[in-house]
Amino acid sequence: MTFFKLATAAALVAASLSASAMTQINDEQLSTVSGQDGVSIVADLNMNIGSFQYTDTSAAGGSVSFDNISVKGMVVMTIDILNAATFTSAVVGSIAADSGLGLAAAAAVAKDMGTAAGYDFKSDVVQFAFPAATDAVSARKASPSITISAIKMGSTAITGVDATTGAPIYGAHTDDAGASFGSVAIKNLDLQGTKVWLFAH
Repeated sequence: MTFFKLATAAALVAASLSASAMTQINDEQLSTVSGQDGVSIVADLNMNIGSFQYTDTSAAGGSVSFDNISVKGMVVMTIDILNAATFTSAVVGSIAADSGLGLAAAAAVAKDMGTAAGYDFKSDVVQFAFPAATDAVSARKASPSITISAIKMGSTAITGVDATTGAPIYGAHTDDAGASFGSVAIKNLDLQGTKVWLFAH
């Protein structure tokens, strides 16, 4: 009997935890749990991509490759849950600031954009924001840099042709990349003030 009671209690606890896990959590609930609204992320990026290559497989195609792509620097980002009214107000404010439109005209543009994007104007929205630093030194340190050490282009040639009567002719494409003809460096990619909104549709 004792074993049955323990098993029943364990099942009830598991069910309550499962129900909690399936329940949406908003900023107010998050504040109750952690004492904070939203979360912040600080990252020190040290990324390297060996090569990014695009190949045009048409008969007259070629290829271009970007070698040794490096992304380094600090990134500061905040994540918050906005209700529909706050989200709409933020979008209208951004449109008005960027375009010079009045609030009424900006609101009309925001409605058209939201409708096109599938927003229902009722759901909560996740906001990813890159806050602005308070001084120039901090702003520079919070702006990552991107470098590409080599850019190579090549042509494609067809080898090993297989011809059959009444059927297409197939051939294998091979890339013949030449020496690098340059490099790219993007210094202090400043994302501060940028906001990205995520919602279901």
